[in-house]
Amino acid sequence: MTRLRPLILGCMILALGTAATLGAEKAAAPKTDAGPLVAVVRAVIGTVETRPAKDQPWVPVTVGMTLAEGADIRTGFRARCILDMTDSLVQVDPLTVIRIGELRQEGQTVRTRLYMKHGNTQAVVEKGKIESDFAIITPSATLSVPGTKGIKAGFYPVLGGSYGLAGSGLIAVRDTMLGRQTNCGQGESTNDNATNPLQVLAQLYLPIVLGDKGYDPKEQNAAGRWHTSMPIPPGLQGGAPPNTGSMTGGQETGGGDGGPIPPGYRGDNTIPPPPAGGGPG
Repeated sequence: MTRLRPLILGCMILALGTAATLGAEKAAAPKTDAGPLVAVVRAVIGTVETRPAKDQPWVPVTVGMTLAEGADIRTGFRARCILDMTDSLVQVDPLTVIRIGELRQEGQTVRTRLYMKHGNTQAVVEKGKIESDFAIITPSATLSVPGTKGIKAGFYPVLGGSYGLAGSGLIAVRDTMLGRQTNCGQGESTNDNATNPLQVLAQLYLPIVLGDKGYDPKEQNAAGRWHTSMPIPPGLQGGAPPNTGSMTGGQETGGGDGGPIPPGYRGDNTIPPPPAGGGPG
């Protein structure tokens, strides 16, 4: 029995050494791709259809259905669906056509690419659940997300695109044509040109400065006072309306050279009456 103890102890040491070596080799081995994933349909409202490839027929989408790479989804009027993409939840809004371009796991990262032909999409990418490489691609811009909530992307060929973030986090939007890029934080948005979010707000809400020639007073008021053609209320005038001439001595003057505006060119469609005794003979 005494002689067996060193033999047993040696075997145990050898076994532990082998296990440690195998563990180290496993840890040092490169991570291989886990391969394609599928999107699971979590909710359906209204008419929603899908096809596995562009040469396949459209079929109704049902809750619990799985959609793989290459699948197209289209929603009807007042219809929407919610897709579980492993690292994200995506809501496809009404009148939208979207394709799952890529959905696969590469090591510890889930790579998702959604190609939106037109419509609106909202998404939540769960940061921390798993590493995410998530992007929504339209014909004119790419919205990429490192992990955030409240993503909104919309594109229509005539109206162009709008990309924004309602929740916390950060998104990056890149212009496809020129490669310009901008970032949007919470409550900010941009367009297909990757315009700075502050410039987008200025374009939406700040008055437009128009010259005082070539525009009638209503057009100038509409540009200078928050897109309204109504006259300024008496108690808020405080002088001449924005971007218009001033009243001097009862005579209307232009803002450019200061000269009087001839009758009939005041922008109010007023034509002076003919002189007394005049008219065709």
